[in-house]
Amino acid sequence: MKRKLLATLLSATMVITLLSGCGGDSGGESGGVKYDDGYGENVLRVTYTDEIESGDPRQTTADYIIQLNVFDTLTKTEANEDGELEIVPGLAESWTISDDGKTYSFKLREGVTFTNGETLTSDDVLYTVDSMLDPERAALNTDWMNMIAGAQDVLDGNSETVEGKGIIIHDDNNFDIVLEDSYSPFLATLSVPGWSILNREACEEADEAGGGPSVTKFGNDPEYTVGCGPFILKEWVLNDHVYLEANPDYWQGAPAIEGVVIKVIPDADTEKMLFESGQTDIFDLDVARHLIPEYQESEEWSDNIVPKTVLGVTYLAINEKIEPFDDVNVRKALQMAIDKETIIEEMYSGTAVPANGIYPPGLIGYNEDLEEIPYDPEGAKELLAEAGYPDGFDMTIATTANDDQATTDLVAIIQQQFAEIGVNVTIDQMDEASWYDVRATGELPMYMATWYADINDPDNFIYTFFSDDSTVTRSFNYYNTEAMDRIEAARHMTDEDARVKEYQDLEKLVIQDDAAWIPLWHAEKVRLVQHRVKGFVPHWAGYGDCCFYGVELELSGE
Repeated sequence: MKRKLLATLLSATMVITLLSGCGGDSGGESGGVKYDDGYGENVLRVTYTDEIESGDPRQTTADYIIQLNVFDTLTKTEANEDGELEIVPGLAESWTISDDGKTYSFKLREGVTFTNGETLTSDDVLYTVDSMLDPERAALNTDWMNMIAGAQDVLDGNSETVEGKGIIIHDDNNFDIVLEDSYSPFLATLSVPGWSILNREACEEADEAGGGPSVTKFGNDPEYTVGCGPFILKEWVLNDHVYLEANPDYWQGAPAIEGVVIKVIPDADTEKMLFESGQTDIFDLDVARHLIPEYQESEEWSDNIVPKTVLGVTYLAINEKIEPFDDVNVRKALQMAIDKETIIEEMYSGTAVPANGIYPPGLIGYNEDLEEIPYDPEGAKELLAEAGYPDGFDMTIATTANDDQATTDLVAIIQQQFAEIGVNVTIDQMDEASWYDVRATGELPMYMATWYADINDPDNFIYTFFSDDSTVTRSFNYYNTEAMDRIEAARHMTDEDARVKEYQDLEKLVIQDDAAWIPLWHAEKVRLVQHRVKGFVPHWAGYGDCCFYGVELELSGE
């Protein structure tokens, strides 16, 4: 998943509507806690470190907390009773797929309504796609729809709609989505926030009120933001909080809680104080990992820890265009030079697992039998000598001025560990814009980053990084064209067992045989919840944003 590195302030032209539904000074009370935010006791209180980028599914690739709660998608990704992830019906109650894998025929649930009273129909699905692809809107999530037949014509401004080519409407509840070519992960893509189904009437009204698609009021002004999810965007006070009110007409039934208030709290010390004083209900310890051992050992809180392995991977990118990274032995030596176990224990309090490939545990295609990349500095030195660098070499790791302290510390540790095999690292701190500009040219030296799953499919990892289109723009410059051809072909395989086997073979080839990057670890997200919070389920991919539909709160009078 694409994540922002710098808090993005909402446009100054945005109209923020403050509604009167917050309850004024009639704050609730729970277990002796008097809430000071003016909301009732049956309201879940969570925090966000930065201002939310946008509530419009078309206009963010970073923050999805509003989308996951206010909107709904055609399919959903959920864990079954065995803990395995699977695609289940959402707004689409059923579907069939053609033998060639290009045509998906869907039946919508009947009786689903948007919060403006409009009934969900096939036309809303068509509008969702057309509006995402509209070049005037300059949407950010077009990648999830550009495989639809006719999508490129709309993106290029040569057509206004995919109707009749990419989407064929049969009636209000039945429609087909036709792809340009088979794409095996397509059902999984339909569960991403970017595929939140929008209401044509509400969005067109919001566009008109704002002055056009590029300055729409949809997603940021509560008055104009309409969805069919379990909550309603009711209030947004810039740099302070967002309030989501329970949707009493949600198709799965009204939430058990009255709402969710999302408080913007930029520093960890304040978050800790608010949580321990009972003013917030969930404490995401990503902002204060050094506190994890304290809570793990606490009699009061140890049973309230909610861990979740993130479907993601932290890695070091290797630019094979830069000598001596064009030598596979040098790349393998660097893989072996990092003591991942020690870093995980010291920096993550043990809440991560070493990575040996690219796919995280829980992802379709994860190979638990993949050979371990050992920590072996002596073996690394031998490989460097074989490559002609017995005394090591000089290199650079590029960082940004916006990296948090934890990232800065991690890079410094890696710098020290590389030094033990004779590799001298200079850390080049760049401004974020320059970092991205240079990376896009293929010239950025080694850098550390983390990728989170958008969909439960290996294509979202290996194609994202090592396809022919991506290897230069991410400054990998991977030159195994045969492997890249296989990565492209795997997207179109319709035999699921054969496809998974191919992805596992490609992982070994790219990451271990070719040593095209340095896998580091798969982190675990750790949250702390108040005693009154029941039924909280982290997002299936483990990242910070999640849906709070199933949450219940134990109230003081119960």
